[in-house]
Amino acid sequence: MSRTSASAATVEKDAEPQGSMSIEGVILDIDYAAINGKVVIRVTVKGLDGKTYDLMDDDFKPYFYFVPSGEADSDSILKMSTNDMGRKITPVKVEEDEKSFFGRPTKLFRVYMETPSDIPKFSSYMMRYGKCYEYDIPFSRRYGIDKDVTPLHVYRFSASKTPDYIKLNGMSFLNEIGELNLNTLWFDIEVYNPLEVPRENVDPIIMLSYKYVSGGKEGEGVITFKKIDRPFVEVVKDETALINRFVEIVNQHDIDVISGYNSANFDIRYMIARAKALGIDFNLSRGYGDTRIERHGLVDKVKIGGRVHVDMYLVIKFVSVVGAAEHLLKLNSYTLKNVYEAISDDKKISVEKKSIWKLWDGSIEDLELLAEYNLNDSYALMKVYNTFMPIMIELSRTTGNVLSDVSVSTTGQLVEYLLMRYARRYNEVIPNKPSEYEIEDRLKNPIIGAYVKTPDPGIYEHLAIFDFRGLYPSIIISHNIDPSTLCTDCKDYFESPTGARFDKNRKGISPMILELLINQRKEVKKAYKKDPNNIFLGSRSQALKITANSFYGYLGYARSRWYSRDCASSVTAWGRQYIAKTIEEAEKAGLKVIYGDTDSIVVLLGNKTDEEALAFMRAFNASLPGAMELELEDFFVRAVFVGKKHEKDPAGAKKKYAMLSTSGRIKIRGFELVRRDWSRIARDTQRNVLEAILKEGSAEKAANIVKEVVQRLRSGTVPLGELAISTQLRKSIDKYDSKSPELSAAKKAVEAGVKSKDEVEHAVISYVITSHGGSVSDKAELEEMAKDYDADYYINSQVMPAVMKILKELNYNEDELKNLGKQKKL
Repeated sequence: MSRTSASAATVEKDAEPQGSMSIEGVILDIDYAAINGKVVIRVTVKGLDGKTYDLMDDDFKPYFYFVPSGEADSDSILKMSTNDMGRKITPVKVEEDEKSFFGRPTKLFRVYMETPSDIPKFSSYMMRYGKCYEYDIPFSRRYGIDKDVTPLHVYRFSASKTPDYIKLNGMSFLNEIGELNLNTLWFDIEVYNPLEVPRENVDPIIMLSYKYVSGGKEGEGVITFKKIDRPFVEVVKDETALINRFVEIVNQHDIDVISGYNSANFDIRYMIARAKALGIDFNLSRGYGDTRIERHGLVDKVKIGGRVHVDMYLVIKFVSVVGAAEHLLKLNSYTLKNVYEAISDDKKISVEKKSIWKLWDGSIEDLELLAEYNLNDSYALMKVYNTFMPIMIELSRTTGNVLSDVSVSTTGQLVEYLLMRYARRYNEVIPNKPSEYEIEDRLKNPIIGAYVKTPDPGIYEHLAIFDFRGLYPSIIISHNIDPSTLCTDCKDYFESPTGARFDKNRKGISPMILELLINQRKEVKKAYKKDPNNIFLGSRSQALKITANSFYGYLGYARSRWYSRDCASSVTAWGRQYIAKTIEEAEKAGLKVIYGDTDSIVVLLGNKTDEEALAFMRAFNASLPGAMELELEDFFVRAVFVGKKHEKDPAGAKKKYAMLSTSGRIKIRGFELVRRDWSRIARDTQRNVLEAILKEGSAEKAANIVKEVVQRLRSGTVPLGELAISTQLRKSIDKYDSKSPELSAAKKAVEAGVKSKDEVEHAVISYVITSHGGSVSDKAELEEMAKDYDADYYINSQVMPAVMKILKELNYNEDELKNLGKQKKL
């Protein structure tokens, strides 16, 4: 395809190179800086030689696309201009181009501007003459998309030295991962807080701890301005010296990654504020740039020029939401202490936040405890980072987004960036973000979800679970589902149960990416089986799975650039159809299906052998299209299904069962033992009842377990820790209209001076229902304040609801289990 262009001026060439360079390394970050009045892209590279380089690409210009509503050419657009505060804004170059927009060939113009800040202003002006696209893509992301870079993979960079910087002339992908060996620093600050909530303009930073790994060497320390006789403590003159010393340490050890815990909302933010109050410069950047807080979607992000900042609190929340560490992170709250103790056999040193100022003003022993606590925070953070950061690294490699962005992204943002890269690769126009009106309109028309076959409650034996391997991704691949393949006049198409048609002859971007991700995961899983201790292979498999499973959600997300109701509803419609077909074929093969939901079925084998069940699966797979495949999850000895959904109660439990596999693994879905808003005694009793039924097949033992717990509760000897119920307060304690146990307990603690208002608001409240008071809310007190408990409440409102949905299927009633009457046969 030919391309014509017009240029407003010839840019003066830089100084002659003083020396050429060839560097092999990985891309850590991409941003931009203003140097001598010129905006240049900075690519931060970690060389395989252990050094870090800032490579400046001064040839790349910001641009957007313009589709005129009438006649236009490059020259006429080049002559257009608008004003911003008296400054004339005009393009520096315009190129005629042709791209595809949702499958339709589209002629457009690429409009180049001098600086990134000119893009939104000039594109807004141009919208009166047509439509503009890709004007809202940040400049550094634009570069990553256009260059199709893959961070944290090895490249060879050609560069040359100029008087001002190292100029990046080109890069070639070497298709290697290699060792990262990043210089990493973990830190934590302590702040003087006599009013419990520190005041940025008044209360100083009194301690800062750090641990680092740099050039293969490790170090640690605590910086403070009171004398503390501990070998890891460095005493400086004052708070100003403390802040400056921290910056010095970061520079001295050439740190690539700086990590904190909730550091975007507190540590870095507080240091920026204190530096301003003290009238000093605080800048952790390497070379050009600054240290600032900026918005990234719904969260705040720390931007440090030439370095990567990782807030591990946001990483932990992400990992928890996507279920990438369910075996580790079943927590009441994601404090550093809780997360560290979940992954470690050690206990973290604990100090009450409100007591920090007292320790600072206290004895030598108090100061030593505070210093040890501060250093222990950095140590715990390092352990948490090393456990969970490999998933973020692999998500960066998978999606092509830089690590600093990946660590603050949602799954939807990760998918969006991947789609942007492939849109550019296949000459597609990237759609604009939807307007608030479009978002509101999309939300009014929700998409019908998955098919559910609800089970009859009961105890079952000799079962198997079959599920589709990545059902929704495989449907998208097999039926070429993508907004660009939707068609009305195509002759060769897939037609979904909704009536939407998808062109068979034009491959969509979403199916292409998903096919690549799934094939990559197959290879990674093979390698991981051979090397099961390789944390990066395991994390790569997780990253590929997380990304692939997020595509369907993104197609139906109201704020998505690639939103398509036809696509999303077709995926779920085909999903319902395939599950219904699976149930039908299983029944024909003599397997009784007792449960089905979204992408799996549970069958009773009866007199069928395991091999006959597998023969059904193989025959069924032969009838499936494309990438679709039914897999055996496992064979099970025994199962308990409860809580059949009633027609009059559509919100009822769809998924509530426990199963024991032939290998001894217990699979649990929907029971309260995985929720924190039930007491431990209720959860433990339920688990013990399930194990008695599943492992021993003994209803009598299960009933006796409950009777013994009831007796213990009535005796008044159960430790309060087993009775604590944890619930998070979602807003200020003054903004609740109705009274609840957790709110009542929090208010009592504030009134008694046990907790500050700041400590309880938006926090997870652990409370006990005591024997004193009228209503349940009146009886609620924080666990540390409670002196006794209401046995009847825990028997009737905690233990019995947790076990009765199981034991009623075995013909037990509450009176029998409470030792109040005889067993009732149903």
